[in-house]
Amino acid sequence: MKSTNKKSIIYVLLFLVFQSCSSPLDKKYNEDTLEIDAKEIKESDKLSEEDAEILAGWILKSKLTNDDLEGKTYAEIIDEAKLYKKEQEELAEKIKAEEEANRQRLGASLTVAMYNKGFKKYDYQEYLTYDFVFENKSKKDIRAFKGSVSIRDLFDVEIKSINLTVDDKIEAFKILKASYTSDYNQFRDEDTRLRNKDMDDVKIVWTPEKIIFTDGSILE
Repeated sequence: MKSTNKKSIIYVLLFLVFQSCSSPLDKKYNEDTLEIDAKEIKESDKLSEEDAEILAGWILKSKLTNDDLEGKTYAEIIDEAKLYKKEQEELAEKIKAEEEANRQRLGASLTVAMYNKGFKKYDYQEYLTYDFVFENKSKKDIRAFKGSVSIRDLFDVEIKSINLTVDDKIEAFKILKASYTSDYNQFRDEDTRLRNKDMDDVKIVWTPEKIIFTDGSILE
C-alpha cells in the first residue's frame, strides 16, 4: 500500500514538473494550427515582444522563400532566426570594416575636399554646383581615378551622394581643382536640402574605388 502511494506521488510530481516546463513554444510548427498556436504563445507570456517579431518575420520569410519549417518547434525557429540575424550582422560588420580599411588605404594616396557649393540656372535648366580640390599625396603621378562623395549634415546623415570619375592628371604631391554640376530637382528632397544648407553645415566622406597611376600601377 505504501509502495503504491509512493508511486502515485512520484507520478503526480513528474506530471507537475512536466506541466510547469511545457510551453507552447515547444510545439512543432504546423501551418494548419499556426493561428491557434500563435494565440497560445501570446497568452502564455513566455515570449518577449522582440522574439515575437523575430518569430513572425522568420515564418513570413519561410513562406516567401518556400523554406520548410515543418518538424521544427517554435523555440527552434526563433533560435534559427536569431542565429541567421547574428551571422548577417557579423557579415555586415566584416564588409563594413573591409570597406573602411580600403577607403583608408586608397585615401592615403588621394584626398578629396569640397570647398564650395552653389546653385545656378543655365538654358532654362537648374543645377547644383560643386567645387572640389584633389590632392595627390603619393610619390607617383595619378592618371585617373573614380569614387563617390557622400555629402552629409553635421549629424553624419547623408544628404546626397555623387559619383566622380576624373581622368585629369595629378602630379605627385600636387593638387587639382575642378567644378562639377548635377541636375537640380525641386521635388527631390536631397536636392532641396543640399541647396538650403550652408557650406559650414555640411561635410563630405570620400570613398575612392580605383586609382590609376601613370606608370600603369593601380590601387583598388
